[in-house]
Amino acid sequence: MQRRFPGLSLVFPLLFSVTLQHAQANVVVVLNSGDATVSLLDQSTYKEISSFSVGKEPHHLMATPDNKSLIVANAVGDELVFLDPKTGQIQRRIKDIADPYQIGFSPDQKWFVSNSLRLDRVDFYKYDGTNFTLINRVPLAKLPSHMAFDAASTTVFITHQGRDQISAIDLATQKVKWTIPVGKLPAGIAMTPDDKHLLVGIMGSDYVEVID
Repeated sequence: MQRRFPGLSLVFPLLFSVTLQHAQANVVVVLNSGDATVSLLDQSTYKEISSFSVGKEPHHLMATPDNKSLIVANAVGDELVFLDPKTGQIQRRIKDIADPYQIGFSPDQKWFVSNSLRLDRVDFYKYDGTNFTLINRVPLAKLPSHMAFDAASTTVFITHQGRDQISAIDLATQKVKWTIPVGKLPAGIAMTPDDKHLLVGIMGSDYVEVID
């Protein structure tokens, strides 16, 4: 069953930020996608502490499961950049991660999934806590955008911005289980805490669609 809640939206802009603990202050890490930079801001004064280049079109930012790194996904730069969560400085880079527009770890921390928006596919990697091993690349047109996982780490749900659909993909087999239509320009997607419903942000019509 699908339901709609007008007036609500899950918004994912091109400027992302996360707050971390700096030696002297709370620091906000901000991705400047158009400038291909990261800015570190002092949360108490709103002043920029520093800014540095990370690569072409950094779009999303997330913590590793152990919270020891922040991962910046450089979509056009085809790489992941790891930042120290205490200082915001670069720890390491992993190259040849093709078009990592949106990224995510399964709840059991065994899978790392990368949505390749401009390449129309979803890449699946095994993750051992340090290394990312490519397992499969699954074509998924058009414009696979955001993702959500079920609590059991069996399924990843992907929004197709270019076809107004969402798909469910089995993590173990990397096979598409089903695809259903949703509203115009679906973007953000999230699983409810009880693991019973998907919430899909419909950018083209300004509402949230609820899917059983």
